[in-house]
Formats: sequence, structure tokens, C-alpha cells
Amino acid sequence: MPRGLATRFLLLALALFATPAPGAEPAPRGYVFSVTVSTPQQLDVVLDRAEDLRGLFDPEQHSRIAIVLHGDELQLFQKRNYSSNRSVVERARLLDEDNIIDIKACQTKMRMLDIEQSELPGFIEQVPYAPAEIERLQVEQGFTRL
Repeated sequence: MPRGLATRFLLLALALFATPAPGAEPAPRGYVFSVTVSTPQQLDVVLDRAEDLRGLFDPEQHSRIAIVLHGDELQLFQKRNYSSNRSVVERARLLDEDNIIDIKACQTKMRMLDIEQSELPGFIEQVPYAPAEIERLQVEQGFTRL
């Protein structure tokens, strides 16, 4: 995993357990990660980190994690590639179903990669443009970008 991504996950873990001082601003409502990876192994590492966080906090008590995908990793989720990427797709689905993460796919990048909307699993929310979704989560939902 790229060093910057590992640092972001470490910051997330620290932020989740940071106790605000009396009178401090409330904790963010969630955290958003901008993810672009190229291989199933790299995506698996991202999901490993998210799965590790499962035991560290309760999303109902603390915050949500949004993972916005806008790179070549989108191809891993295409239905035609399911058999070769089954384990990583199923892990992502289970993490999403368990409310550990919300996975979002950038439709702009999907068009660049010639991925039709119907080619991605239903658990992945499709958003028009990743940078705009990240900004929306920050401004409207109070998420912190890590």
C-alpha cells in the first residue's frame, strides 16, 4: 500500500479515538477517503484496514467511513471481472452491508474506463464526480477528509 494511504488510515484510527476537550467542537460525522489503486492486492489492503477498524469502533456511536473510488480499481468490480476478483468484491460488499464503510464510485471515471452503470454491483453507490462528492460530504455532512 502506498505510504500516504497507510498514514491516512492511521490518522483515521487516531481521530476515531480522540476524546474532545470540554467545550470543543463535536467530532466529525464521518471520514472520507479518496481511493485510487490499480490492483486487487492494493484494494485488498484498503479493505483490510477498513475491516481492522470494525473492531475498534461502532459506526452508530462514532462516525461513518466513505470510500470514494475513482481509479482503475473500478474495473475490479465489473461483473465480467467478478470471478477473478470475487474475494475482494465480496469483502467490500460485506463491509458495506455491516455499515463499516460506504463505497462510492465516480461515474466520470467509469465513463473514461468504458464501464456502464449496470456493470457495477448494487451495493456501490454511483456519484457523478468524485471530487464533488468528497466536497459534498465535507460541507453538507460534516465529514473529515483523510
